[in-house]
Amino acid sequence: MSKSHYLGDGLLGEAIHIARGSVAQTSHVNKFGYNTAVGTSFETITDLGGDQYYPTSAGIVSIVSDDANDDDGDTGARTVEIEGLDGNYNELVETVTLNGTDAVTTTASFHRVFRMRVLTAGTSGTNEGVVTASIGGNNIARISAANGGQTLMAVYTIPAGCKGYLDDFYGSLSKNQEAVFMIRTKSIELNGAWQVKAMLGTFANSVHYHYPIPLEIDEKTDIEVRAKAGATSEVGAIFDLILVDN
Repeated sequence: MSKSHYLGDGLLGEAIHIARGSVAQTSHVNKFGYNTAVGTSFETITDLGGDQYYPTSAGIVSIVSDDANDDDGDTGARTVEIEGLDGNYNELVETVTLNGTDAVTTTASFHRVFRMRVLTAGTSGTNEGVVTASIGGNNIARISAANGGQTLMAVYTIPAGCKGYLDDFYGSLSKNQEAVFMIRTKSIELNGAWQVKAMLGTFANSVHYHYPIPLEIDEKTDIEVRAKAGATSEVGAIFDLILVDN
């Protein structure tokens, strides 16, 4: 029997079937973020830095680059895909065509944006400038020029009609310093407040936690990873979720 026949057995096989979309009403979400300047106070691990902005209502997304080459028909990024949720917390994906340093807008209104990626590009193969998305003048996502055509956001919101199951977390820092990682969630129901779900400290080492029993998170709940360090450090975080339809 060939080795591939064994992939249907055990946890690895189950994970592969979920990744392939062959498990009914179940999908996988991998989120990863990076912040190049985490200081001594907690902030969200995203390439925007600081605290993640959460719109109070759905709005049109404005997207602009600081490089004229990020333009349809030019050498940089040409189209960008935006992933998020609409005003009812249903999944929403839209592709926009960039116009360099002139802002372009989405057709749909987004209540949450948790990922952007360059879909098509010219000869440089990716974005040449910093591509920033905003709602109502507030920045919500950014593709940095050095980040390979993808946002770095350790942020996610569980869509309507689903439950999320947090399965795995990994964090790292760039310096020989202490650091604290915080995973927290906030439900939109009943004026929900932020609640800490994990607090993990380290000194000059990465941290990893695999949930033997995944942490259940309700629909319409924001999830973010935050960190602080003993001195300004570059900090990264990755977490994995399994989404199951209600």
